[in-house]
Amino acid sequence: MFPFWSTVLFALLMVTGFLLLFKSIGRLIRVYTAGTKIEDSALVPDFEFPLKEPGAYEIAVKRPSLTGIIPTDIPFEVSDLMTGKTVAVHSFVNLLGQRKDGSGSRIVPIAEFKIEQEGRFKLTNPQTGRFKERDSLMVMPKTGSRGFLMIFAVLFSAILFIGGLVFFILSLVEK
Repeated sequence: MFPFWSTVLFALLMVTGFLLLFKSIGRLIRVYTAGTKIEDSALVPDFEFPLKEPGAYEIAVKRPSLTGIIPTDIPFEVSDLMTGKTVAVHSFVNLLGQRKDGSGSRIVPIAEFKIEQEGRFKLTNPQTGRFKERDSLMVMPKTGSRGFLMIFAVLFSAILFIGGLVFFILSLVEK
């Protein structure tokens, strides 16, 4: 039923989808694991950390459970210890940026800030009482919409691979 050229086309679609799938999964992993990640207990009123690259960073809550409301609108303060200046912190909740780590903990970005140069910084958490015992605060490079778009790239390449595989097998079975 299928001509020979369609069998070749389906095989090419399958191989292309397979290669794109591995490439997009690798990029997705790099988006979420790239850069410095600083983590400390959310019950600590402040902690110091170094940042080696200028750019946008996010403050996220890491909670080792699937349930529970993540505290938002925390008035975090970030201070540059080298210059003594305060860095502007903007509160926001990015539910599309929510993710899970290897242990099943939820990571939800709740604030962001931008630095102009590398240095040592201090994060102050004035509302430690709003967090649970095992909650952590993480400072990491901002992922923004890159992770969300990479998920769509993974889905597209998986559909391309599976569709090419199914039609390739069907074209071989029909002969």
